[in-house]
Amino acid sequence: MGLGEMTRDSATPRQPAAPGDLEAARRRRRAAVRRYTRHPGFMVGATIITLLTLLALAAPWTAPNSPLKTEMTLVLAEPSWAYPLGTDQFGRCVLSRLIYGAQVSLQVGFWVVLISLTFGTLIGALAGFLGGWIERVIVAFIDIMLAFPGFLLALALVAAQGSSLTSVITAVSIAYTPRVATVMRSVVLTIRPRPFIEASHAIGLSKLRILLRHVIPNAMPPVIVVATVSAATAILAEAGLSFLGLGVQPPTATWGSVIANGQSVITTRPLISLSAGLCIAIAVIGLNLLGDGLRDTLDPQMRRQTGAKML
Repeated sequence: MGLGEMTRDSATPRQPAAPGDLEAARRRRRAAVRRYTRHPGFMVGATIITLLTLLALAAPWTAPNSPLKTEMTLVLAEPSWAYPLGTDQFGRCVLSRLIYGAQVSLQVGFWVVLISLTFGTLIGALAGFLGGWIERVIVAFIDIMLAFPGFLLALALVAAQGSSLTSVITAVSIAYTPRVATVMRSVVLTIRPRPFIEASHAIGLSKLRILLRHVIPNAMPPVIVVATVSAATAILAEAGLSFLGLGVQPPTATWGSVIANGQSVITTRPLISLSAGLCIAIAVIGLNLLGDGLRDTLDPQMRRQTGAKML
């Protein structure tokens, strides 16, 4: 075949997909939608996180008052129409601070998932697919990171970097990336000996192309589940750091700082700390339900077990 023929062949437009292929693709999409909508845990978790996200995004309109405005004549006021959850010891609206605090918590959860998922996926995939000394070095580094409790490692990193939202996100992401990398490496080790990977090597595909096009996409479902659950852990870590005064600094409203502010008056005004703790619990429960639903719907074996229970 000459160069001109090769050029003409490569320039030939792709044939459109057959109607049967399009119909099969539509059936697969409908089946996937049904799996998610029929899973009660996934729907409850998705509803909780969606409502919290909408509430946080619409905080300027949903909050009854400014979260920073102080009214010294209304210190520790009882709940009323103007202040549905009362005020704290600085006269600030507790409900408004909880609504604006959702912005910080969801930001931390989102960025921690994005960063840990990105770097954990790459690190774990390289370790599991390449093997050899690269895997040994990466595994040794991950083991060292996992030897420290995640919250204590984040606490040390924030103390070294300084207290800010960026520092909290960076510290929590570094602390929880090794968990994602460990899961990714374990899944890649099960994918690497499969026949389609050997076939890709046989037809001459590069290792990088095999890794990006075949290995990582097939290993993502369990990693996504772990990353979703890590978002709940990140929200807890941010609340703990803010409670200790090492998170986002005042006067920015966070759920952890609301609990800290209500600690001194827990016996007389327990609603301040309890309401913030309830917000954290709802967010964590929602993310855990979302992660369980993703696990059940993305894993074929779990799908079969769930379908059998429904029947």
